[in-house]
Amino acid sequence: MECEWVGLQCAVNYTADASGNNCVPIYFECAEGFFLNEDLTACVPVPGSPIPFPFLIASIFVSFLVLGSYLKEKFFTKVYTCLISIIGAFEMVMYALIVGLSYNSEEYAIAALSAVGLVALAISNVAFTFYYQRDIYGKDFVFSKWLFFFPKTKLFIPVFSCFLNFKCSKILYSGFYGMESSMAKFGAPLEYYRIVRMVSYFSFIFCYGFIFIADLLIFAKVKWGG
Repeated sequence: MECEWVGLQCAVNYTADASGNNCVPIYFECAEGFFLNEDLTACVPVPGSPIPFPFLIASIFVSFLVLGSYLKEKFFTKVYTCLISIIGAFEMVMYALIVGLSYNSEEYAIAALSAVGLVALAISNVAFTFYYQRDIYGKDFVFSKWLFFFPKTKLFIPVFSCFLNFKCSKILYSGFYGMESSMAKFGAPLEYYRIVRMVSYFSFIFCYGFIFIADLLIFAKVKWGG
């Protein structure tokens, strides 16, 4: 002989959602296009929602840019070299963002791993710039003579290599759109490639190795929706 509530009954501090079929915390108000995750701890995008990946979009744009170079100058354009040299310019920013966002999210293991990768890449950049200035620009007179006619390239290559990515220097011989400034002449090209390989091996182990582990942790922990 007592009245009973018909329908969903939620615990204290929880309330029924708009459908009346689920209980959600009262203090959570998810914006349009988001819903509460299974742990009831955060708002995540609804399945099928577009999630912006700015660096992926930038890489796709660069790929089309390089494709344009290949269609225009097939004989000169080295596609893989162009892609590596241009897309590599994004790496320092990407790794810095991983460090900052993971630390802000209190994911300290991810922050530590990505910080090691970031520092290793910075060391690789400085080391390459040092050897480039000493052994290539300073000793390869054929290259120095060629570089004399391209003052902007002479300035930009050490700056980009040191502060962005040593792989940016590959644009020197990439044949990008058949521009003369992207078709360097070396007296001892093997010396240049030796330096690039040496620094690349270091970065593969101490930069990409740690970043790869950090990425695995991110994929394991990040909620990607429903």
